[in-house]
Amino acid sequence: MNERKFIYSSVAFLACLLLYWLVPAAAGAWKATQMEAAGESPPRYNLVPILCFHNIDGAGPYSVSRQEFRHYMEEIRRAKIDVIPLRVLLANARANRLFERPSLVITIDDDYKNIVRVAAPILREYRYPATLFFYINDILPNPRYGTSWEDLRRLKAEGFDIQNHSYTHTMFHHPRDGESPENYANRVQREIITSRDILEENIPGLDIYAFAYPMGYYNDRLREKLVRASYDVLLTTDAEPVDITDEFEGTFHRYTIQKYYVRNPEAMFQRQLEYATRPFIPEKIASSSIDTSTQPDE
Repeated sequence: MNERKFIYSSVAFLACLLLYWLVPAAAGAWKATQMEAAGESPPRYNLVPILCFHNIDGAGPYSVSRQEFRHYMEEIRRAKIDVIPLRVLLANARANRLFERPSLVITIDDDYKNIVRVAAPILREYRYPATLFFYINDILPNPRYGTSWEDLRRLKAEGFDIQNHSYTHTMFHHPRDGESPENYANRVQREIITSRDILEENIPGLDIYAFAYPMGYYNDRLREKLVRASYDVLLTTDAEPVDITDEFEGTFHRYTIQKYYVRNPEAMFQRQLEYATRPFIPEKIASSSIDTSTQPDE
């Protein structure tokens, strides 16, 4: 693909992505106006699942097939759930601002080449935004299996959100056996700050604001180091939806969608769709709706 065609295709994808967000929003606003005119309160949504994928169309316990990934995207469309950028979720969480439509976020971790070859084309087809968390240790000028800097620059140009997943993708939430405090501090610096600097240096215009813990390992001490390093949000794999009504404390949890280690992956995925489509019920309304007719007398 020559440069001109690439620019045209990237602009077209971004334009389609913008329409994908704006048209449902306009329809939702019209429906809300009609409901308000009829004296009804339009539904709002407070639960936003973040899905985490790895190694799409690859092998290994965390992988999903190309067909499975497409199935998940189709199910999201069928459920009429908006796929929103991570930045939008972050803004709403900070403001405790409910969503007018069911929403979720898609993330993909690591530096597999199939992010470029398989996942990105399917996401473009569905016009879904996604945040891609890369660790940089294996990014080489001409990698055989992993992504290259040119791949990452192209993904960013196509509208995907590139964020940090550490330098080496190893556990660093505590010192290794026999590791001196100085060596541990240097290792943490490399994993969370040097990695960010290298990403931003190699991808023009990139703004790193999010960090996904490698393999989900973290503790309060590491969290504090990341906060001091000016990350806006930290992502775990602790399998909980984001609740917009909670006070934002700088951390989002995610659901890892994978073949193994999960008894029924499809049931777990469908549960995320149920969370996303569950309307918010204010506490005072929930309390007043409790049937007290069968409650025993005090």
